[in-house]
Amino acid sequence: MDPTLYKAAMRGNIGDAYFLLADHLKRDEENGYQVTSKGNTVLHVAALYGHSHFAAEVLKVTPAMLCCQNKKNETALHIAANEGHAEVVRALLACIEDHNTKEKLTRMTDASGDTALHKAVRSQHLDVVKLLVKEDSEFEFPPNHAQETPLYLAAESGFHDALINILEYCKKPTYAAGPSNRTPLHAAVIHEHKDCIRSLWRWNKPLCEQPDLWGWNSLHYAVKLGLAYVVSDMLAWKKSLVYLPAGSENDWTTAIHIAASEGDVNMINELLNHCPDCWDMLNKNSQNALHVSVLNNQDKVVRFLLDSDKCDSLVDEPDSDGNTPLHLLAASGNHVPELISHHRAKKMSFNKENQTPLDIALSCTVTAKKEKLMENLCSIGRLGKRDFEVKRNYEYMPNPNAETGTGGKMQLREDDHDKVKKADQTVIESIMKIAQIHIVVATLIMTVTFAAGITLPGGFESDSDSPNQGMAILIRRTAFRAFAVSDAIAFTCSAVAIFIYFLMADTSRSPQSKKLVQKLYDLAGIFQCLSMLAVVIAFATGLLRQFLLCDKKCALEDAMKFPGYMPSEVPDIDKNRHL
Repeated sequence: MDPTLYKAAMRGNIGDAYFLLADHLKRDEENGYQVTSKGNTVLHVAALYGHSHFAAEVLKVTPAMLCCQNKKNETALHIAANEGHAEVVRALLACIEDHNTKEKLTRMTDASGDTALHKAVRSQHLDVVKLLVKEDSEFEFPPNHAQETPLYLAAESGFHDALINILEYCKKPTYAAGPSNRTPLHAAVIHEHKDCIRSLWRWNKPLCEQPDLWGWNSLHYAVKLGLAYVVSDMLAWKKSLVYLPAGSENDWTTAIHIAASEGDVNMINELLNHCPDCWDMLNKNSQNALHVSVLNNQDKVVRFLLDSDKCDSLVDEPDSDGNTPLHLLAASGNHVPELISHHRAKKMSFNKENQTPLDIALSCTVTAKKEKLMENLCSIGRLGKRDFEVKRNYEYMPNPNAETGTGGKMQLREDDHDKVKKADQTVIESIMKIAQIHIVVATLIMTVTFAAGITLPGGFESDSDSPNQGMAILIRRTAFRAFAVSDAIAFTCSAVAIFIYFLMADTSRSPQSKKLVQKLYDLAGIFQCLSMLAVVIAFATGLLRQFLLCDKKCALEDAMKFPGYMPSEVPDIDKNRHL
């Protein structure tokens, strides 16, 4: 595009002494419209910068430019709507006298399938939305390539004013088949836009029945998000909504299961108030709400259901695998005593794999909660208690052909031996991993203290006439002696710790040596702590010695400034070797 023409469109300059817009446009109409690198005509540029008077002048000379599209198939109306220039939109629509041409312009789509109304709603320009909706109220405004209608975009973004205008002035607004087959009500509920939910609900109540691509309707999402007022309105309109499944044919659940998995007691209360018989509904695995709450560790929901007289039968109900909520509790590692006390069976229940809840608990990793759970499980029946004593204490299972070991005590079963060995080996491996870090620290302390001991601070006596030749110069200093002793202790303790770690590595090859490895680890830790303490003391005494020497040196320099200075009056200070 000619730079002069482009600058005029940017500034809205219709003409001056050096430029006349009409002349340029007439030449363009004869030779083809000039465009930018994006395919924008001068009308696109004027719409982008919001110059309505410039756009009107352009259309007076070249009205055919109104429907010109750039490389993204956008008209000037698309750009003006996207930028929120309501005056430009009004000018573009006002210059069209033919109703059919006006409808054609407002219904034109860009490369993404967006109309000008899509652009205005997405950019949240209410004035532009009002203009476009009133100009073409007969149009349904179908979805773009992403299956988004203007109504869906308004609901999703919470643009309530635009949503109200579309519902009031559009005679046939499209509301179905949005992204993932979701309706505008889906979008409003998922994003929790209360005003949009209320308006859509009043406009078209059956929207709440329509499932999305995953088989969830608006009620299911409202239950999951805890929107009690939405659920109350929907169930007051149609109670049967609570019985509609959520999900696909092979994987589905219900509203009360969703509330149980979220741990929302208030929502469960709301569902039961409207539909008291929904508490015993089952999902695709034949699990009730108590099953689901146990699986998701929602203790509040478990206690709420157990406190309800209606839900007593939920405790003993098996799912498709024969597991009762108690079986699932044993597998979860959680502990809810109320569930165990409500278990009414006279003996332990078995699932389809012939396992009791105690069997499942014993097969899991033992924790503090698990220990308490197993003790409580034993109180249910004698079978469970006897099984607990056999498996938990690793005693031999009753067998008339069994042989006794030393002292007449029963031997462990082979699988119990394997479990014990694996557990001990795991403990040893964890200790050795920590020891690897400790040995690095011990080696570093040993290296530093060795270097400090070889290169003593202050140096050695080098005067051949002195009887102390070869001895440390600062040997008579108390701070130096403390430094030397603590450095030697640190070196020795770190060396002993390293030796113990080597001994641990050699001992850890046998799983039966767990206790010895633990003792060696504790001993090495003590020596390493001592070495670290000694290093701190050595550092402190070395630093103290430096401060004292600095003070004495300053005192010597001050004394030398006075007349009559005698070196003998400041003993051990005027000797350079001591400094």
